[in-house]
Amino acid sequence: MKMTPACTGCKIQSRSIDISSFECDDEHIVVSGELCDRRLVPTTDLKGNPNEAGVVHQLRICMKVATRTLVIEEIEADMQHFPHEECAGMHRSVEAIRGLTLSPGFSSRVKKKVGGRNGCIHLTTLLLAMAPAALQGYWVHNDRKPERRQISGKHLEQYLIDTCRVWRREGPLVKMVSETAGIDLPEKNVKKPSADR
Repeated sequence: MKMTPACTGCKIQSRSIDISSFECDDEHIVVSGELCDRRLVPTTDLKGNPNEAGVVHQLRICMKVATRTLVIEEIEADMQHFPHEECAGMHRSVEAIRGLTLSPGFSSRVKKKVGGRNGCIHLTTLLLAMAPAALQGYWVHNDRKPERRQISGKHLEQYLIDTCRVWRREGPLVKMVSETAGIDLPEKNVKKPSADR
């Protein structure tokens, strides 16, 4: 990457997001996510008070997801480090997500329920990152035991088709998966890229 050698200055801040999925039982996975912001240099606040280098945000969310429906059945959060006293109770805002399904439109529903003035931007950021990771955990959970695997046209349409170039409707991977699983996908008109690009 061309920009990397130009980054010769002092590293001043880092954010890490770590998300893992765990088998809970045959019908559930637990998805655990942690967000950590670190200030790597001392700073001064608006009132002139010094801030030491250290952890600014450390947040954790755990959600229990039903593998048959992809409904979030349980969710909890804790905030181990936060910069303002008012942040203290914000971990409870994620309870509004209980009952939502991991499906198209999830991000907009999360933003509506716990975004902006209703919650914490950092918890919202972590939730939005956890959704696609939860789907990866779901696929791995199902693929461990082929009898659990649920491949249907609805699943392909909802979660995979046209999510990226590899999963494009007319591509070889979608063709192979649909043929192997015996799924008849409806044809859709696909716009071809214009020649003047």
